[in-house]
Amino acid sequence: MYDVSGLSLRQLQYFCAVVESRSVTEAAKRLHVSPGGVSLAITQLEKLLDVQLTLRTRGKGVEITDAGRSVYETARVIARCVDDIQELAGTIRGALTGPLRVGIFTTLSPWLFPQMAEHFAQHHPAIDLQLEEGASAALQTLLAEGRLDAALLYENHIASEVDVQRLAPVRLQLAVSPSHPLAGQDEVSLSALRDEYAVLLAMRPASDHVEEILYNAGITPRVRWRSANVETIRSLVARGLGYTIIMGRPHGDLTYDGRSIVYRPIADELPANHVVLATAPGARRTARIEALRAYCSEALAGHSTSSDGAPMSKTGTL
Repeated sequence: MYDVSGLSLRQLQYFCAVVESRSVTEAAKRLHVSPGGVSLAITQLEKLLDVQLTLRTRGKGVEITDAGRSVYETARVIARCVDDIQELAGTIRGALTGPLRVGIFTTLSPWLFPQMAEHFAQHHPAIDLQLEEGASAALQTLLAEGRLDAALLYENHIASEVDVQRLAPVRLQLAVSPSHPLAGQDEVSLSALRDEYAVLLAMRPASDHVEEILYNAGITPRVRWRSANVETIRSLVARGLGYTIIMGRPHGDLTYDGRSIVYRPIADELPANHVVLATAPGARRTARIEALRAYCSEALAGHSTSSDGAPMSKTGTL
């Protein structure tokens, strides 16, 4: 029998973070410690258990061995039990503590996360609020794997079994340069885009939904460029190089390089859509997640309607 009296909770927590991030460097960032400290903890754990848990190759990240995956399942349970104890103690003291891992769809993050971070820093400073930005499918996978506590997504991006709470209705808009002939219209029919160049988001399923809407209107989009960066798209549109159909809209309607951009409502009937808070089915309803639910409900419940009919949150359109 091996002596595991030197086994520590810190080693198990560091190991779980490495498994979940597949990277010592990313695990260190998440834990707010040095990569060297994480590597040392994993090495110590492997020595105590006399089992190789990981395969670490410089420049190639971390692979988890079969033994590592088995150990992870138990280590994760232990780490969560400790989180529960810490959260219970914090609740008794009147303060919430511990990690809260939130995923946000890339184009939503600039609108939603900064105010969320400010709220938690002011009202729940002991909560370690962690952000994961990415495509909707990737975030839903992380939810299913237990590597995220919740995710903020568009409802029409949901493609897996998750529990969903609707937060705010949203609607696609047309964006063009101020000099574009369509900029002067109160609202624009999709048929008017038939001969226009498009600059579209290169991120699924958002790109699929936009193109499906155009195809259903009898339009084959003349896509000039695609980009995964919304600000790149907005800057191209502001220079008159094409239109885009987009959900997000910041205050000021200016691009990074200071050019103006005009948004117009789409006259056609469009599929309903909402910003939603997604959690894994059967996920534990911790006090931290309930604090997130309460914040999201309050922050997005105040959405109003702008002069052009676009749904707006307190910080701009979503």
